[in-house]
Amino acid sequence: VLPGNRSVVHHAIVFIRPPDGADFRGIGWLTAYVPGQRIKKLPEGRARRVPAGSKLVFQMHYTPNGSEAEDISKVGLLFGKEEEITHEVFTLIGIDQEFEIPPHAKDFPVTAKVRRIPAEAELLAIAPHMHLRGKSFRLFMKQKEESEILLDVPNYDFNWQHIYELSQPMKLDDVDSLEFTVKFDNSKENPFNPDPSEYVTWGDQTWEEMAIAFFEVAEPRKKKKAAKPKPQKKLSEAELKQREEERKRDFEKQAAEFFKRFDKNGDGHVMLEEVPLAVQRYGHIRDHNNDGEIQIDELEFPVRKKR
Repeated sequence: VLPGNRSVVHHAIVFIRPPDGADFRGIGWLTAYVPGQRIKKLPEGRARRVPAGSKLVFQMHYTPNGSEAEDISKVGLLFGKEEEITHEVFTLIGIDQEFEIPPHAKDFPVTAKVRRIPAEAELLAIAPHMHLRGKSFRLFMKQKEESEILLDVPNYDFNWQHIYELSQPMKLDDVDSLEFTVKFDNSKENPFNPDPSEYVTWGDQTWEEMAIAFFEVAEPRKKKKAAKPKPQKKLSEAELKQREEERKRDFEKQAAEFFKRFDKNGDGHVMLEEVPLAVQRYGHIRDHNNDGEIQIDELEFPVRKKR
């Protein structure tokens, strides 16, 4: 990414928006410009795939400088020969949006993980992301009963954000999970802190916070066979009933976890005041009757589709 006006462009992300129905992997990440981050070349034989007919969408983050300004940022692409590409690269994320940093907290931890590690994948690079209260980042790789620190960033700097490239691609076949802990400094000792007296939740603005990490992974390309139309299977009544029961069990499990986490006084009810602001804003709850209390039928967990 080539920023057009560096005095106002803080960072920019370019996403791939494929045509409807196109086969696609990851979150659509193509590339980015971030302070302190250099352009890196992918290892030999690795490339990102942009489906024919895709659009490139720029997500721009501008920092005002007190003067009227214009910007035309650009992106440049390097193309590889298809016969030389052995692995397709895409980006996964680990994220937590439900944290709430208390006022004056100096070492507030937030944990998150990658929800699914693709089979046969290899890890190429890691990019942690927080805002002005971000203090440190530590990534753990877990295999069976063992845990190993894969990346340790003790002094995170919002204005010098790195992408940490592995010297060699690391196979993830035997890795059970990639989990990370970030710490935030909301104290007055943090010279970049906008306001130590504020509760801080997830948000796009720099005075809000993010707890997120991007993981560049690659998978071997599979030879495509001519697609054969699949006959549409009509589910039997028993199969439909089984799916409905699975959805119900899944919902009940998530609901139980929600009440266990937020029903502080154990009375079987969750008052809005018991729920952090971040969960109220970004969680799966809606106080439909405006009584200040969350009932089980006001939870709205997403349905997990079968693949």
